[in-house]
Amino acid sequence: MERNRQAYNKIKAYLVEHGIKHKDVARLIDTKPNTVTKKLNGLSSDFTLTEANIMHWELGVPMAYFFEPIVPLKERKESKENSA
Repeated sequence: MERNRQAYNKIKAYLVEHGIKHKDVARLIDTKPNTVTKKLNGLSSDFTLTEANIMHWELGVPMAYFFEPIVPLKERKESKENSA
């Protein structure tokens, strides 16, 4: 399967550090553990705002982890040149 987007590496690390299993997340957001795994690995859709909110309030996952912008290196270089 081809990656659709960037993986949620910080969320994955948070879950591991806190001993939270994918099946626990799945139960909270009313989906299957396999779907949680696919979302975390960038192989499916992003988490919805509702899912992110539940994971934040119930598991303590920082909301910023869901919204970290991934700016391609080329665009970062162009942005620096334009601001100079």
